[in-house]
Amino acid sequence: MPELPLDEVLILRLILLLAHDFGRVLEHRIRPHGLGEAEFRVLTALFSQPEGAAHPSDLCARASQSPANMSRISDALVRHEWITRGACESDRRRMVLRITPKGEALVREILPPMFLGLRDLYGNHSVAEKHAMIGWLKRLVERFDEVLEPAPAGEAP
Repeated sequence: MPELPLDEVLILRLILLLAHDFGRVLEHRIRPHGLGEAEFRVLTALFSQPEGAAHPSDLCARASQSPANMSRISDALVRHEWITRGACESDRRRMVLRITPKGEALVREILPPMFLGLRDLYGNHSVAEKHAMIGWLKRLVERFDEVLEPAPAGEAP
């Protein structure tokens, strides 16, 4: 197929392979703790927030989850006592999720061994190479949003 964009297809295949491999490594590390990838992303997102708290709607984007799935994830994390769910003090109509000391301890147990693996994986790359890769991937994400997200009616894409 002469019109086949070979470089672009190869980049896509490599990204998909890497995503699959990273997912397997993550799954291997978190499954023994009773966590799935989505729950782990929400838990680490809360861990990284000031005061360990956030609204579920804010976490949806950070954890790439739908509001319905966020409810299921929150239920599971509350059941394990890794987070609490309560009314927002400033707006009682909104919920706030907050990581518990038990949830913080779990994140602190899981992440350090993962850091070692990441350092080993990227060990042959210089800081400049890693920064260049980060920049390139950010531009790709931005371009992805531009190309695949339709502009609101009346606006140019």
